Amino acid sequence: MVVEVSPLVHIEIVVPDADKAFEFLNRVFGAKKVEEDVANYLSQSPAVKVVHVQLGNVILQFIEPIKEGTLWADHLKKKGPGIHNLNFHVKDIKEVAKIFKQEGLKTLFKLRVDWTQYIDPEILRPNVPPVYMLEGEDIVGFRFELEEIPYKEDKIPEGYQIKTSYDLKRD
Repeated sequence: MVVEVSPLVHIEIVVPDADKAFEFLNRVFGAKKVEEDVANYLSQSPAVKVVHVQLGNVILQFIEPIKEGTLWADHLKKKGPGIHNLNFHVKDIKEVAKIFKQEGLKTLFKLRVDWTQYIDPEILRPNVPPVYMLEGEDIVGFRFELEEIPYKEDKIPEGYQIKTSYDLKRD
């Protein structure tokens, strides 16, 4: 079975100072902070500070570890700053987790998200499953952060839609 994915939602990057990373990209490229409601919600965790930055057509999610013993703090300590995971939407997260398990890759953790903190409840689908963090680093160089689309089917923004194929039109 081939898993269909959305366009890239974000690249999660572990850094020692999320504001410093943003300030550099802002000075050099004019990058802007985006999705501040999402970043603020995620930063309520005692484990991390989060800053979302748009650079070109990509969202970078800078993660600054605050608490020792987390995946992010361990990544920074062992490997230094760098890509932690790529985030995509999938149609059926439980099925994807089974496929990863068949491939010998573990689910590292599941995270319940209170989507009402930043998505209008009128367009939010009910009972959105948790976000899954899945192994992959030893094979492709990064982990996978995968989740089902939280929007009602007729309210999915264009950039989040899952399609059978994509044409980047770069030739």
